[in-house]
Amino acid sequence: MWKAKTVGMRRSKMFMLALLPVALGQKVSEIPDGPRGGGAVFSSCGGIFSSSDDLCYEVVVSKLTVQMGPDGTNEDVMAKICADDKKTCCETPVLSSALSDDWSSNDLETWTKKYFGNCIDKKFKIKNGLELTLSKKGVDTLGVTSLFIDATTIGEGKTKPIEIERFDCGKYNIGGKADAANSTSSQSQFCRTSPYEYERVQVVNVTVGPDGTDDNVKIEICSDVNTVCCKAKISSLLSDDWKKNNIEVWKESNLGDCKNMQYKVNKAVDGGLRFTLSKDGKDDLSVNNIIINTVGAYGDQYKYECGEFKLESQGQPCVPGVNCSQSKVSLIPFFPK
Repeated sequence: MWKAKTVGMRRSKMFMLALLPVALGQKVSEIPDGPRGGGAVFSSCGGIFSSSDDLCYEVVVSKLTVQMGPDGTNEDVMAKICADDKKTCCETPVLSSALSDDWSSNDLETWTKKYFGNCIDKKFKIKNGLELTLSKKGVDTLGVTSLFIDATTIGEGKTKPIEIERFDCGKYNIGGKADAANSTSSQSQFCRTSPYEYERVQVVNVTVGPDGTDDNVKIEICSDVNTVCCKAKISSLLSDDWKKNNIEVWKESNLGDCKNMQYKVNKAVDGGLRFTLSKDGKDDLSVNNIIINTVGAYGDQYKYECGEFKLESQGQPCVPGVNCSQSKVSLIPFFPK
């Protein structure tokens, strides 16, 4: 009894301390609904065969990083870069530096804008990635262990600063034709984002616990890579939302301004989307589990488990940024389909 009473008193004191700024007249600002943060600027891809849900963003290539294998070459090597719809392309001149032995075996080479020729500041409107073609003249062979493209997004001034995007093109093995010495061989690779993938939320599945609520409930979903977040009120005019012991399925169309949001999710480490559940009023809410279903840019489907939430006001009104809010990093208990 004494221990339970002590814990209760401690919680009450902590709650009162949390409300202290409000009691002193200090304004506690609430994070507004809708999208916020940096990241790429997405817009309709356009085109006859493009659906309204197809979203693209613009990038400018800034650097190529090439890890050579044991098979280098002294012959001329060029690169051709295309958007994933292949409508926009450019070709570099021969990638060569007077101060180094280019394309030599086991070398790590970095080619920046000054080597790009017609590709300098070329804008590519892409949906999923870029295509890069390496080509060379002559009969010598060339082996590349890995090739990465670094690019910058096209921002919106101070409200949307530029962000680095990285694309993994994989391995290349070209050359070895036995005909004329001036023959050209090439290999094209599709370059995917790495080590992250863009994902869209399709469904938020909520299992409400024994304590439902009639208060306004909001969710916030954030990337675990950058500052991109989106916050939305979740409700329906046709049903009793957030009812105790209810299983509620909120589709992308229920997410308001957060519909069609693209979130970067890191695939190199365990983790996932950052999720926050919040509410107003004095009516407490318990949730047994929340599962977020997403689809990645390359078609894989993921499920992120957020676990349980308890939003308790202790009989006091919820104060934005102070109480009645709980955040978690979601985990992936399921492999993609």
